[in-house]
Amino acid sequence: MKILLSNLIAILLVGSLFSQAFVQPAKPIVKLAQQQFLFKNDKSINYQKVKIAEIKDTAVKGVQIVLDGIKGMGKSLNKIQIFEQEGKTESSQIIFFHENKIAQKLFVPYWFRHVQSTADIADFNGDGIPDIKIRIFTGGNGSAALLNYKVFLISQPNKYRVSSFVDFSSEKEYDFNKDGIAEIIGCTTTNYKGHNYWVYNLYNWKNGALAMVSKEYGYPIWTRVDNKTNKLIATDIPDDIRMTTLRSFPTEYFVR
Repeated sequence: MKILLSNLIAILLVGSLFSQAFVQPAKPIVKLAQQQFLFKNDKSINYQKVKIAEIKDTAVKGVQIVLDGIKGMGKSLNKIQIFEQEGKTESSQIIFFHENKIAQKLFVPYWFRHVQSTADIADFNGDGIPDIKIRIFTGGNGSAALLNYKVFLISQPNKYRVSSFVDFSSEKEYDFNKDGIAEIIGCTTTNYKGHNYWVYNLYNWKNGALAMVSKEYGYPIWTRVDNKTNKLIATDIPDDIRMTTLRSFPTEYFVR
């Protein structure tokens, strides 16, 4: 009996070792990294919307933004009129009205054709006075159809300044650090190893001009051109390559 028992134990041990040698080890469960989409979990600043209306019965093309009733505007402005200037070079005149009297005039080196039908009103520089954002489409084809002028009319002591640039993004503005100053987004394109990417940089309005703040928020950020969301963050770009797309100012930056 003892011999049979010892033989049985030996057989079981050999069988166990045999099975362990041939059974494939279980593969570890690998969780795919969650895809990150730019701005997905961010809340944009709040805007008031105002209609941009065509001014009729004028010799030159003009548009008007009536600001009566805009919260926070107070007695700062009550309307803005913009007229294209005749000539070979593109230019327009922006006229600011206070109590229906001309308070200020500014000239800019572009026309306001294809202007979006509404203006966004918000406090972009944190001074408590509403500012105005206008978008003008360039009228191109393909990706160029996304190109637009972003025109910001920013309140300053006793006047307004105009700041503009050409951009691929229709993205809103955000206040990532909650300091009351909006992060203004600039978007360009680049190509890396045969793939196209959107490149995002960030700017604040400081001391009467745009200042680049990309590094403070881990920008520039690249997203893949996928013709769908275009917001899938490319996490496989080496930092030294990504940082070559850091831009001190957006494309065709203008301030006056």
